[in-house]
Amino acid sequence: MKLIYTFFTFCLLLSMPGLLAAQPQSATGKISGTVVDATTKQPVGMASVVLLTPDDSSLVTGANTDFDGLFVMERVPFGRYIMRITVVGYPTRFSGISVSQGAPEVAAGTIRLKPKATTLREVEVVSQRELVQYDLDKKVVNISQDIAAENGSVAEALQNAPSVEVDIDGNVSMRGSSNVTILVDGKRTALANLSLDQIPANMIERVELITNPSSKYDPEGTGGIINLILKKDKTSGFNGIASLNAGTYDNYNSSLNLNYRYNKLSLNGGYDFRQRNRPGTSSSFRTTYHPNGNNPDRLSFLNQNQSRTNLDISHNIRFGVDYYLTPKHTLSASTLLRTSKERGTNRILYRFLGESQALDSAQTRNSTDREEDFSMDYVLGYRQTFDRKGQELTADFIYTNHLEDEFSNFEEVYEAAGRLPLLQHTGADNMFRRIVIQSDYVHPISENSKIEAGYRTSIQRMDTDNLFFNYDHTSGQWANDAGRSNHFVFDEYVHALYSNYSNKWNSISYQVGLRAEQTNTTSDQRTQQEVYRNNYFSLFPSVFITHDIDKDNKLQFSYSRRINRPRSRSLNPFINYTDPLNIRFGNPMLNPEFINSLELGHLKYWENSSLNSTVFYRRTTNQVQRFREFDPETGVTATSFINLSTGSNYGVEVVATHALTDWWRLNGSISGFRTELNDSQGDTELSTNQFSWNTKLNSSMNVWKDLSIQLSAQYRAPMVTIQGRMEQMYGVDLGIKKDVLKKQGTVSLRVTDIFDTREFNFLSFGPNFEMLNRNKRQTQMVYVGFTYRINRESNNQRNRDNQEDRDDTSDMEDGL
Repeated sequence: MKLIYTFFTFCLLLSMPGLLAAQPQSATGKISGTVVDATTKQPVGMASVVLLTPDDSSLVTGANTDFDGLFVMERVPFGRYIMRITVVGYPTRFSGISVSQGAPEVAAGTIRLKPKATTLREVEVVSQRELVQYDLDKKVVNISQDIAAENGSVAEALQNAPSVEVDIDGNVSMRGSSNVTILVDGKRTALANLSLDQIPANMIERVELITNPSSKYDPEGTGGIINLILKKDKTSGFNGIASLNAGTYDNYNSSLNLNYRYNKLSLNGGYDFRQRNRPGTSSSFRTTYHPNGNNPDRLSFLNQNQSRTNLDISHNIRFGVDYYLTPKHTLSASTLLRTSKERGTNRILYRFLGESQALDSAQTRNSTDREEDFSMDYVLGYRQTFDRKGQELTADFIYTNHLEDEFSNFEEVYEAAGRLPLLQHTGADNMFRRIVIQSDYVHPISENSKIEAGYRTSIQRMDTDNLFFNYDHTSGQWANDAGRSNHFVFDEYVHALYSNYSNKWNSISYQVGLRAEQTNTTSDQRTQQEVYRNNYFSLFPSVFITHDIDKDNKLQFSYSRRINRPRSRSLNPFINYTDPLNIRFGNPMLNPEFINSLELGHLKYWENSSLNSTVFYRRTTNQVQRFREFDPETGVTATSFINLSTGSNYGVEVVATHALTDWWRLNGSISGFRTELNDSQGDTELSTNQFSWNTKLNSSMNVWKDLSIQLSAQYRAPMVTIQGRMEQMYGVDLGIKKDVLKKQGTVSLRVTDIFDTREFNFLSFGPNFEMLNRNKRQTQMVYVGFTYRINRESNNQRNRDNQEDRDDTSDMEDGL
């Protein structure tokens, strides 16, 4: 703890010069002006003039015009604001304005308001955001602009995002690392615990991809952070959006999202229904080497063919409320409830082959699976702003509870005559619970410098009780197999403090930060009465330096240290016997892996293009990898997890956007990197390295006024693991949407994996064996959908009125 106190004392001393320099004789200024009718030139009295912060539109100060149309706002804190003028009979007007130490008294001049009767209803000006926007510290994917968001999942929408790779099962990795942290509105919630393939994209406004986060963020996840920002319409009044989508192979989803805002109260809620049906097939071919004194080169082979079905039906209900106690104090609360029922079947045909690959014997294993989930999430929040621009205090309480029941029945049938089938049954009661308490404070020291500090506590428990039963044909009874049953409880406590200091000197901006965390974990394997505790203290520094070469040309260096704590799947030692010749289980003795990450990025803008290039290097210690061992006596391959000694990943990523014409835009990315893994396991030296790369291209065309076409392609080259490699994967998607009903509705058509090429294949090897696996899910699908926007016309009218106001901003610019 002494290190923590020393660090915060250092930050305070470091900020003292800025504090002293930030004490001008007056930290406030004045804004004055006159409001008149644009047609009659007469003054407009009793108009409301208020200042809003550009970040979140919170109220700063305001005044009313007198009978001569004059207004004066005193004691305005230095900064940039949005000035809003409202009065009955005129459209609301917005304009940017700033007050600074160099210009503390601002004359806004004459502000002309056009009566509403002169509004041209036929004209609508629409400003569309780019699908992907690039900042030096993150990339922002505006999912609402992606046609895949109309009826797909977040995982499908992210297939078009730079830095991200998505496999056929919806698993996400960034720059070759699958240890990615998912956040929702910057928080770890129940929604964040789901696979991205289970989250509907139409719930999400945008996605932030943060490959090298600062000390402010939870350091969990060595690959980086994917932050999902939920849709929340801040428009006054009532509005919403409803959608219905249907896909081939009995895939359906529908959603309803509603928002209501009036005065101090803002409500939002939603319901989502999804039915996913993804049949699939897989095959594997294993070569086994049998060294012995007489015949060291004797071989045998195992050929497996598997077919499976999976039907998942889920319901999501969410509700949120924001209450503005005062313009500077806001309370918020939200809840999420999710239920899911999953049914599946699995059939595996085993063919045992001799040295000449002639059939020796065969058997079939059939299984049926049932899983029922229930999740609930509660979030309470408080936000306070201050007179000083940018000064803010937030506090959040998050409670997550997830319950899961799993049941599986197995029947293994042998071709040998007279041998009875093997019958087995498993059941699991799983519980996950987390409480998070966190608070963050931002204090501006001067116009260019600020200090941030915060505290976070996370308390979580995972309780998994697995039971395994065998059927006794003699007694006709099910018997508990104590050797295969397992009750596992995992507790984790993480307490964290952080502080960041940022400043600017000429064209150089910098931020230094440090996060200190104390972690206590307990792995309690109750069936075997074995307890493993791991308590450790960690420091996570971060450094960001940005050089603004000019307004369209920026350079940034960043460094951060991160951690990947083992997940429940990699810790739980319960053996999965779905495939008894290829079993899987966790390792409760796993240690966390730590990563040091460096990036050097360059961002360049042109009139119709942008280019974001990054050189990155990651060095990982205790890296977690899957490890396979083969027992030639039993013929069983066992897969678990191990800590490697070291791992490195370095390469280059280039992301670009270009507008070919007013109606055709391209964005694409290419990333090349080398992966190096090194370790020793017993008498075996494990090391491998390989260069890999991936690329994506997205083409968006507005071929007619209300018709958009989106074509996207992705390719991922082979990637190494410690015992083999994942093979290449590629695919092409097409999306078309057409606005109808005066843009209140949208009809969409989407075809995924047009050429049916997406497969997940991998090669693995070890002492005495080599295995080639092929996995194919149903990825070639067609979706049709309809989306309807509630109160769209009234919202469009407000946008048109605001656009008219912006056309007249030249009247005010003399006073800015």
